[in-house]
Amino acid sequence: MSKKVFVVSGANKGIGYGIVENFARNIDGGIIYLTETLGSKQKSKIVFHQLDIADENSVKKLAEYLKKTHGGLDILINNAGVLYPLDSTVDPNVKAEETFKINYYGTKRISKYLIPLIRDGGRIINVCSQGGVMNCGTREPNYKEVIEEITDQTERETYKGLYAMIMAEKYSQSNVDRLVNAKTEADIDAFVEEFKKSVKNGNTIEHGFPTIAYRVSKAAEIALTMLHHRMFGNKIKINACCPGYVKTDMSQGKGFLTIQEGADTPCYLATDPNAPNGKFLYQRKIIDWY
Repeated sequence: MSKKVFVVSGANKGIGYGIVENFARNIDGGIIYLTETLGSKQKSKIVFHQLDIADENSVKKLAEYLKKTHGGLDILINNAGVLYPLDSTVDPNVKAEETFKINYYGTKRISKYLIPLIRDGGRIINVCSQGGVMNCGTREPNYKEVIEEITDQTERETYKGLYAMIMAEKYSQSNVDRLVNAKTEADIDAFVEEFKKSVKNGNTIEHGFPTIAYRVSKAAEIALTMLHHRMFGNKIKINACCPGYVKTDMSQGKGFLTIQEGADTPCYLATDPNAPNGKFLYQRKIIDWY
């Protein structure tokens, strides 16, 4: 029986690193590819291969290598992502461009080249965020439950402020319908480009979008997950998940979950025989994303 081949993007630190550690500890005889080096922390069953998901040629080279070396792969975890701090002074147009280049177009790019290589019974997990959930203003996915779990007062107030901001900036129903009912990648691309145009023109709210590019990028990534499930879900399992508010560089160390806790749901979706298909999960629980 051939060894299972895992690919994890953005695994040099944070949640991606936690995912690789989990696999290295629990997967018997697997081959785990990181797309960023772990340096001296690298283990014998972990292999490094260069990847820049913003670079078409880099992604193509990884695909060619995997096909030549292993004939394909079994598990793909798209974990690479960027998030600008809320108080960032970077130009909003730059933030939007850079955020979508990685969070949406990067996931789309690596999926284009690696999905054809995933063997029957394989899995794709796109690490997203509850910030990408579009129905925040109506059904209020379990943000309130999350806040109640926070024991540190400063962290609780920080998260309450984030929740209030998300609740205040709602998608128009027409934008929700457009993304949820996207039939092609081009439909999602058009949604993304319209948001970026509204950022440039300074009228995101008037056009039915929230102002934070990260939120919209993750909504687009969840929509891409669901589209790919409809396209390929009869042969492989494709899910998206939120790792939670984890103490990482991305959260500026303000999260209340450990890296190991954040890695739990992605690893569950990658390995559990009873994991669902075509869903969005938080802490192993299916939640609505629109």
